[in-house]
Amino acid sequence: AKYGVAFASGLAATAGIIHLLEPGDHVISIDDVYGGTQRYFRSIAYKNSIAFSFVDMSDEAAYVAAFTDKTKLVWVETPTNPTLKVVDIARLAAIAHERGAKLLVDNTFATPYFQQPLELGADFSLHSVSKYLNGHSDVIMGLVLLNDEPTVKQLRFLQNGMGGIPSPFDCWLVMRGLKTLHLRMEAHDRNARHIASILEGHAKVERVVYPGLPSHPQHELASAR
Repeated sequence: AKYGVAFASGLAATAGIIHLLEPGDHVISIDDVYGGTQRYFRSIAYKNSIAFSFVDMSDEAAYVAAFTDKTKLVWVETPTNPTLKVVDIARLAAIAHERGAKLLVDNTFATPYFQQPLELGADFSLHSVSKYLNGHSDVIMGLVLLNDEPTVKQLRFLQNGMGGIPSPFDCWLVMRGLKTLHLRMEAHDRNARHIASILEGHAKVERVVYPGLPSHPQHELASAR
């Protein structure tokens, strides 16, 4: 990414993105979006006359049908939190761009180590830095990555004007955490695959939902990343 804007939390970053919109605009969100994001959309952001539709984005027909002439933003998580649904970023972005909308990917679970949404056509990549990027459970922070200069100027103005700015010490702690991101993500992946395989073969376990298992409906898509 050419630009990154850090916020005091992931939800502060979310609010910053939504404040790029105008009253009357429409957002299409993946249906099982993170609970805090869904709460913000349904209970707070709508008061600014922003309309939201929640769609299963693994169903392309339903996704296309959700667009209106007011749709300005598509909000994607992949994998989703907590149901680990995986969707095709490149395909969703192409459809959004054909209709004049921008696409954001909440990349918190995959991290840039495993997935680079901007390279797949997304306009924004959003992270709750509090989780894997920091990796030490001692920082609350959000991050938006993008390549568009006019938009980053707007976002920095909102960051300053809304007060969602992280402390210098928290930024230093995150820089510490990023140094071991590659080691931690490899270990997370290796351990999760091992545990998921054991659980899937256990007689008392009915179902295991994990994109790293061949039994997951989007396993091939997840593996292609």
